[in-house]
Amino acid sequence: MASHMSTVISRKPADIIAYLSKLRSNLSGNPLLYTISVSQHTDGSELSNLVSSVRAISEHSVGCLSAAVPSSRPAWQRYSSVSLASLSSQNTTLFRSTIPGRKAPLVGRWHAMHKDRKPDPEIPVDQSGEMDWESALSNAYDGNVLPQPLEQLSAESINSVLYFSDNAPEGLSSALSKFSTATQLGLIGASTPFITGRPYTLLHNESIHSDGAVGICLSSPIRPSPHSAFPGLEPITRPMIVTSSEGNLVNALDNANPSGLLLHAIHSHPSASLRSEQGISPELRLYMGTLRQNNGQHELDQLFYITSGDPSRGSIALDTDSAPAEGTLVQMFLLPPSASPDILGEVQSSRNAKGTRRTRNLTFVSTSIEDGETGSAPHSEDDGDTVVLEDVFLAASENGCVVGRSTGGGHERPWKCSVPGGMVGLQWAT
Repeated sequence: MASHMSTVISRKPADIIAYLSKLRSNLSGNPLLYTISVSQHTDGSELSNLVSSVRAISEHSVGCLSAAVPSSRPAWQRYSSVSLASLSSQNTTLFRSTIPGRKAPLVGRWHAMHKDRKPDPEIPVDQSGEMDWESALSNAYDGNVLPQPLEQLSAESINSVLYFSDNAPEGLSSALSKFSTATQLGLIGASTPFITGRPYTLLHNESIHSDGAVGICLSSPIRPSPHSAFPGLEPITRPMIVTSSEGNLVNALDNANPSGLLLHAIHSHPSASLRSEQGISPELRLYMGTLRQNNGQHELDQLFYITSGDPSRGSIALDTDSAPAEGTLVQMFLLPPSASPDILGEVQSSRNAKGTRRTRNLTFVSTSIEDGETGSAPHSEDDGDTVVLEDVFLAASENGCVVGRSTGGGHERPWKCSVPGGMVGLQWAT
């Protein structure tokens, strides 16, 4: 568990540096997890000073450059921020990973093999001649051992793995499944070619990396509770059962054409003003979510971005290696074009609410490129305050985050949260 957790946001990087300098004496030497967010307008020397100030707290640290947290105050998108968590050296193991992941994103239905095509030798085939996609995907990265610092750790002792990665975390995520009782939570770093000249900027102790991943394993006896929220989403279909799926494709819902059901739902929904006569407009942000029962109510559990769909072919392609299995209860959602999540405001309100039980919260937020572009608005004097969120680690990326939760003795297959405003995280009681 973290001995300290905070997020500081300010228009003036010097104010953040002053805040960090006050923490140095109390946190010195403890392993440190951190993110730094700056805009394209931030001077290179200011960024360098921020990184140096964080590293001065501890020589054992992992971090990355992240994106601005979505806020209703557009000027805040241009502010700098630092989130950090100081951890116990007895229960924390830092690591650097170079395990490769998926080299290129799937491009929809064309990645599904036709039944009349002979499968590749390494893909399992059951007695009926069908490909065993679940086994194939779970074994896709076999041979990738854990990062060296993690090899000697007891699988049962690890309860959480937190990491920052490039846009191909699948290999690491698969290797981390060996910690079967641990929740893994990864933030895909913000794209930084116009800030540092690197596609991603990952930091491990004194080193800077453009790819791979950096992270920590936690073995504290205090197990955190996972949490998630997806503000702004609107359901556009009723709950349905997946009756056919393979690879990243959903081929049938309630034995009906998924793309046809989705297209009908879109054209019947008032928020979907963008329509395409040829199918589903790529400008719409559409998702398929899995549902679980909780006290007799359906709760949204996992969420997958719909990358393509064609009513004539029927299948819907999802941004995942493995679509929901047959028998899974799902529902389709739309994020309205007008949706503008105020994550920063929501976090501030929840922390200031009377009677709120004190906890420490680490939350990764999926944002969008459009959110960052709102920062072009000039700031006013009213936006000049520095904000410190105590007991909160809040970091965002337009590239999304990866989560694989462990609860009640079970463990879910890691999945990518990419819906703007979507939040996944861990909470510790204090």
